[in-house]
Amino acid sequence: MTGLKVMIVDDAPDNLLLLEMMLEERFEIIQADSGQACLDLIAQSIPDLLLLDVNMPGMTGYEVCTQLRKDPATQSLPILFVSAMINSEERLAGFESGGDEYINKPVNEQELIEKIDFQLARVQERKKGQKDASEAMEVAMVAMTSSSELGQLISFVSDAQKAQNLSEMGEMIIQVCQSFGLNACAYIAGATPAFFGCEQESIEASVLSRSIGAKERIINIGIRTIVKSDQLSLLVKNMPVDDENKYGRFKDHLAVLISISDGRLLTIKAQMNVAGERRNVLGRVITHTEKQIKDLNHKILAYDKQSRDVMMGMVSELEAKLFGLGLDEDQEEQLMSLVYGTSDKLEKSKEVTKQLQDELGTVLEGLYEILAKNE
Repeated sequence: MTGLKVMIVDDAPDNLLLLEMMLEERFEIIQADSGQACLDLIAQSIPDLLLLDVNMPGMTGYEVCTQLRKDPATQSLPILFVSAMINSEERLAGFESGGDEYINKPVNEQELIEKIDFQLARVQERKKGQKDASEAMEVAMVAMTSSSELGQLISFVSDAQKAQNLSEMGEMIIQVCQSFGLNACAYIAGATPAFFGCEQESIEASVLSRSIGAKERIINIGIRTIVKSDQLSLLVKNMPVDDENKYGRFKDHLAVLISISDGRLLTIKAQMNVAGERRNVLGRVITHTEKQIKDLNHKILAYDKQSRDVMMGMVSELEAKLFGLGLDEDQEEQLMSLVYGTSDKLEKSKEVTKQLQDELGTVLEGLYEILAKNE
């Protein structure tokens, strides 16, 4: 016995017995004496093959076959009609109702077994074809999925080069994980540690902080996996441990993600250090310049005041002594004109001094703007 089930349907007990005797050594036999009985039994358990009489009371074999073909569960069940009606019209009716083969009564045992074996072999080939197609589709789907995932990593390589700070990098890392369907959070080490995808006071943040000092690069804890480098620690909370292929693929993807991120984070931190040193130097330059300008302003104002005081004293003294010099009126006017001309030059010198102060102020404002751009 092959373990395959064959159902025989016939309203004549002697026909049932004859067919059973022919097949019982090779198959498990199930009998039904009417069309309705056949449908009731198949509703409980579907056989591997059906031998169906045509002329039966109640429902004909054609009607039973038509109904079975409407049900998705039995639409591919091998059905062989066994009938004494052998004209071409009957055969055509059998095939139109969905039958696979037509066997004449009286039944030839060798012919019956050959046709049963042929139909069962077709079923196995069809199942194998469906299995192969399913496996091929699965392989194709995995390939397309892997290609999509690799595409995400390639895009990340390009996007990471555009990241200007640690915050942008952290957000990009979480987004890539989400594109894989992974629930993740990340920790970037530094003077001011940064967390992404979790709160700083959360359990996840605590686990990430402790993991930075671990020697292992990949730590598996059930469905949770930690992948880390010197700069970054990534916690994935829903690794697909039940899917070995997917699980292994994701671990590889995450290792690549961490490696790419680690290099970019080092570059960003180096740039931040250079920018910080530049700001420090610029700050010292501004502080020194402010002091120099302030001192120069004090000196200019002091010199201006001193010059004005000396000049006004000279004018007053000269005016007082002009009357004792015995000069005529024209000579006095010429001398006073010279004195007042010198005073005017001092006033103009004051305007130049003011212009110089304004220009120094412009230089200082320019330094402030440069510092602001480097913040």
